Amino acid sequence: MTFAAGLMIGLALGLIVIGFLAVAAYQRGYQAAVGRRKVWRAELVARQAAVRGLPALAARKAS
Repeated sequence: MTFAAGLMIGLALGLIVIGFLAVAAYQRGYQAAVGRRKVWRAELVARQAAVRGLPALAARKAS
């Protein structure tokens, strides 16, 4: 009976520790992504603007 109780208590404590570690890792990743979002958004807008300008550029080259 003691082994089973120890095993259950150990598993419960292990799951709690792993849960806290998972939440902390998620929060660190989220904060890192929020920090990179402005740079990522600026690059996306620049790429979209470049793609929108391609048809006009191709029309100028063709004539």
